[in-house]
Amino acid sequence: MTRFISFLCPWLLPLFAMASSAPEVALRLVDGTYRPGDMLELQAEMRGVDYAEFELHVPANTQCHFVTQTREPVRYVEGVYVQRVLLQLQPLSAGDFELNDITVTIAQGGEVRDVALPTVSFTVATYAAEDRSEAAAELGAGASLLAQASNNLRIIIAVLFIVLMVVWWLLRKVNTKPVKTAEIELGLSDLIVALEGNAPSFPPCEPDERKRRSVGSKSVATLGTLHGGSELTSMMIAEQLLERADLSMSSALRKDLEAAVYANRLNSGVLLQLLREEVQR
Repeated sequence: MTRFISFLCPWLLPLFAMASSAPEVALRLVDGTYRPGDMLELQAEMRGVDYAEFELHVPANTQCHFVTQTREPVRYVEGVYVQRVLLQLQPLSAGDFELNDITVTIAQGGEVRDVALPTVSFTVATYAAEDRSEAAAELGAGASLLAQASNNLRIIIAVLFIVLMVVWWLLRKVNTKPVKTAEIELGLSDLIVALEGNAPSFPPCEPDERKRRSVGSKSVATLGTLHGGSELTSMMIAEQLLERADLSMSSALRKDLEAAVYANRLNSGVLLQLLREEVQR
């Protein structure tokens, strides 16, 4: 018996050596929940001490669309050659799937051999499928709270925006509100002051008349201030005098005022003389 084993050892040792150095091929599907139209990734990986080449063969499947096949560069990791092929599949419908008859062709040292790989099984869920687990319920509650917080934030921003717009409108209304002019009752003396201010070459009035006018009338600058900063012209004062029903004046003066205001025939010298005579009465 010992002689028989010794006789077989020279023949068996090379076979064991070849078996130990033969590359190993593993096939796996990336875990996940898939639905029709999603991309599935099938990975075929070969590891071996000695360098070898392999080619993946996947038969056509009527329920899956083979999108692409990508080969990664060879890596040498801790004394082992690592090679990987990535195959992307797209299921066309929901249900249980099996990929059968998958093989690899391994070429090493001038020898080529085919190796059959195990069947790959996976399930494609429908879009109507719902996860009723507690984790899904907690996730739904969290999403609901997040959506509610987002809605509350939108409401707060909208309210603040409306408040700011109202404040801006009120401030703008205050800034653009016209200043009410002080209502003053203009008299004949005011028109005399305006005419003398526009025509300073006219002879001034008597001292007692000037004193009387300073009490009952205003200077040109004062008239302008009382009317919101816009200076009253002689024409404006004359028009207001004509509109006063309580103001009595001679027919000659009224006629001259009407000619100046409505006919644009202003004779400052004559009008000023008539005004002085009217005031002295």
